[in-house]
Amino acid sequence: MKVLIPSQLIEITGEVQNCLLVAQQQGFEIKNIELGVSPTQYFSIIDDNQSMTVGYHQSTSTIGLSNADISVDYLSKQTCDDVANRLSLSPETIFIGVESQGSQVDIWSHLGSNRALEVSAMFAKDLDPSRHMAWLLTSLALDFPLEDALVLARAACSVSRETWPSNFSVFPTPILENPSLSIQVGWTIDGKAIAFPKMSKPTLGLYPVVDSVDWIEKLLKLGVKTTQLRIKDSKKTDLEEQIERSIRLGEEYGGQVFINDYWQLAIKHGAYGVHLGQEDIEESNLTALSNADIKLGLSTHGYYELLRIVQIEPSYIALGHIFPTTTKDMPSKPQGLVRLALYQRLIDTIPYSQTDMGYPTVAIGGIDQSTAPLVWECGVSSLAVVRAITLSNSPKRVIGEFEKIMSRPQSVAATKIELGLEHA
Repeated sequence: MKVLIPSQLIEITGEVQNCLLVAQQQGFEIKNIELGVSPTQYFSIIDDNQSMTVGYHQSTSTIGLSNADISVDYLSKQTCDDVANRLSLSPETIFIGVESQGSQVDIWSHLGSNRALEVSAMFAKDLDPSRHMAWLLTSLALDFPLEDALVLARAACSVSRETWPSNFSVFPTPILENPSLSIQVGWTIDGKAIAFPKMSKPTLGLYPVVDSVDWIEKLLKLGVKTTQLRIKDSKKTDLEEQIERSIRLGEEYGGQVFINDYWQLAIKHGAYGVHLGQEDIEESNLTALSNADIKLGLSTHGYYELLRIVQIEPSYIALGHIFPTTTKDMPSKPQGLVRLALYQRLIDTIPYSQTDMGYPTVAIGGIDQSTAPLVWECGVSSLAVVRAITLSNSPKRVIGEFEKIMSRPQSVAATKIELGLEHA
């Protein structure tokens, strides 16, 4: 991986070097990232598979703003309306620091729709274009998606140079509703935020995800308290029957049975809970789920998604996928242990209820008995498992092994760094 910096802005090299050292302290592997001078007017991030060019503009410097893959425009004096109009003509441009009613907004285009981050006036003053660009380049080089890189770059401007941002207070807020920016997610009820019933972290326990009511029944009979029914085939002839039966079994055994995706049937049959992936949230009716007082778990795959969904106060947050998995086609890359620990560290600083800090969390994706201790050390509330149980000759024995792992005291998430675990 190469990060190339234009000679006109070569001073940013030192900032990038510092960002990489901070990342290394968290456990990221950085020895494969090489810094150099760009032969063009663009910043460039190059690896064996692809390359990205980045343009840069602020009041005193314009470097490769046009024709770059993405262009970053700092401290724009335009209004939100003007920027929204410009985005429709120049979707590759990211506008950083647009003034908006006493705060600042960072806005960009994603797959034809606008996305934006709001930064409070308290932290808006911390914006340093050179430092922001250094963190943006570093985050992209560490293989964070663009939306996460923009979140990290903003948060990092509000902490010391030697610190990876981890406190919720310094992070920007993804905007869900803003007509002037043409952003309307539809996650509110009459302008009021949605919220879902709370859960106690200790009550989650081991969280098997299975594809049939038969497995739900087996697990409940073995004493498992939390399970999820995930049937991929929506055309299955007995789909509704399996969902209703799973819900009734949960009631019979005092279990917490979550229904994946089929929220209408979950409401119809009075489910304990529903689990939705990111791709399913917009297609569901959060208002109906909230009114039904159903507990809601939501999948996340990074900083942006995490900060987005806490605004609707789900019952728990799933973090994944941690390791490669074959149980589901995933659009995102495996998160690994370093990212998992960082997400958990952030979540621990987010208010969950009037008395509790930190949402209950479920780690999912490729977890088995060999990796479970490392995942558990990251501080999560629960481990979701699939094949480790369903492919076992003795599910009871495997459940016992996981429960033994999850009975161990959890040390701080930084422990994994001391162990040299550099899964990025």
